[in-house]
Amino acid sequence: MIIPHNFKMNIYEYAAKGKENDFPVFDHCPSCGCLASGNLHRHGYYWRYGIEGEDHIRIPICRYKCLSCGITISILPDFLIPYFQYTLHMIIEGIRRLLNKEKRQNRQLQVQHANGFYEKFHWVHSFFVDEGYRAGLSGDMKKEALKYITRIVDMGVSTFFRRSWGHLSTYFMGKLFLPYLSREKNKISPT
Repeated sequence: MIIPHNFKMNIYEYAAKGKENDFPVFDHCPSCGCLASGNLHRHGYYWRYGIEGEDHIRIPICRYKCLSCGITISILPDFLIPYFQYTLHMIIEGIRRLLNKEKRQNRQLQVQHANGFYEKFHWVHSFFVDEGYRAGLSGDMKKEALKYITRIVDMGVSTFFRRSWGHLSTYFMGKLFLPYLSREKNKISPT
């Protein structure tokens, strides 16, 4: 299980603190709800890279394990998206630059991220409708994409990521898994 957490710092500060970051303390297991005391234990760390600009930054991800239900919980800083190395800010900024036809580096990667954004476009729209935004969609996808990228930036990229986590059982740039469909129809591979 992945839980995004706001460490109130950027990737550089997080990397500098390393394993000394203030990781969350749980009262209950987020999976089974049992009391954390005596059941939820820190289960070590795994290392992953976050890419910000030209920097490839190696950072620790804290893990917990529940002795009651056996689930492992990873605490993901909210500046990262699961299974992506580029930071959330870099992805959003890259999509924005591509849509505005601004000078950009690594156009192929930006196109890949923009395609992922377009795949999740109706999910993003649905999230903002649930948040109270009442605007319909025009037929101009580029115009609509720019509108929603602007809303995400205005809300705060990390704030958007945390608040939208779990909306319609998925997350920003993640694959939507519908439990009533087979794996083939969901077009995902098992994890």
